This record gives sequence, C-alpha cells and structure tokens, in this order.
Amino acid sequence: MRTQTINIYSFDELSEEAKEKALNDYREGITEIFWADEILESLKGLFKKCSGVSLKDYSLNEYNSWICVEFAHDETENLSGKRAIAWLENNLLVNIRISDNSFAMNGTRRKLAKYGQYYRAGMITSCPFTGYCADDDFLQDLISEVKQGTDLKTAFEGLAVTYQKLIQNEQEYQQSEEYIKEHFEMNNYEFDKDGNLI
Repeated sequence: MRTQTINIYSFDELSEEAKEKALNDYREGITEIFWADEILESLKGLFKKCSGVSLKDYSLNEYNSWICVEFAHDETENLSGKRAIAWLENNLLVNIRISDNSFAMNGTRRKLAKYGQYYRAGMITSCPFTGYCADDDFLQDLISEVKQGTDLKTAFEGLAVTYQKLIQNEQEYQQSEEYIKEHFEMNNYEFDKDGNLI
C-alpha cells in the first residue's frame, strides 16, 4: 500500500495557468442554461395576463426561436399605432396596473406596503407576471415595438427575439470569469495544483 499526500488549493491560491484550466473545465461542464425555465414562465405569464391573444405554439432556444400567436378576433392582429396601444392598454396593461381600490380607506397602509412606498394607483409594479425580472423585459419590448408602429401580431411574435436575447445574456454571464469565480468561492471548491477539481 502507498500513501500519497497532495496539496489542496482554493481558486485564489492557484497559479494563473491552473486558474485558466479550472475556468475552462467548469465552462465545458455546463449542460444547462440557468434561469431558462423562469424566462419561459415569464413569457407564458405575459400571455396569461393578456386577454384576446394566446400563445399557440413556440420553439425557443438561444439561436433560433419563433412564436405563433392567435388573436380572439382576426382583425386585431393587424392593429398598429394608437389603436394597437389602446388594445394593449385594454387587454394587458389594465390587468397588471395597481387598481384605485387598492388604496381604499380600509387597510390603506398595509395595502400600500404590498407594492412598495413609491407605487401609486395606476402604476405597474415590477415583475408583474411571475415575479421574475424577465417579466419586465418582455413587457418593455412589447410596448416599445407597438409604440414604434409595429402591428400587434408582429410585436407579440417578436418576443421570441427577446427570449433569445435573455437566454444569450444568461449564458454569457454564467460563462464569465466573474460568475465562475463567485460560484467557486460560494461553494468552497478545492483544487489540486494543476487546477483539477477535487
């Protein structure tokens, strides 16, 4: 029998070459995109809150995505300009605005605290669909497209591009040195002198 002793290092204690190996090994081992499920739920949440349009089919990934939507009334999909903005207000935004009766006399402070001290009736709270930050990205991109004159069908189906952008940003971040180093530190990863995970 033979006993071998090795030195164990934290990431910060490794040589530059060993650090690079540890980073590359971690990147190669990533098999999923973190937060992808939450981003998809945010997209679906928008459609759940919007009356008059439904998400019929989709294929979403980081490079090639599409969305197929169906409107309750065929003529709606071609609306653009002020009529499209009005449709959005009546079918989506009204469903996520803080209502006036949220501030009724009974329990005003408690109900106000639910939204935060800077919110008031008529405002839209942040992350209104699922509570995840991608809610705001989808909502802002949809509103922006409609305000720029895009018809409703194109604007809703354009959310596939927003999904791709969010997934790509997430993927880029989880591959970044900053994220990986923080992950190593928080999980107390240990390495041999060559940068192999122990």
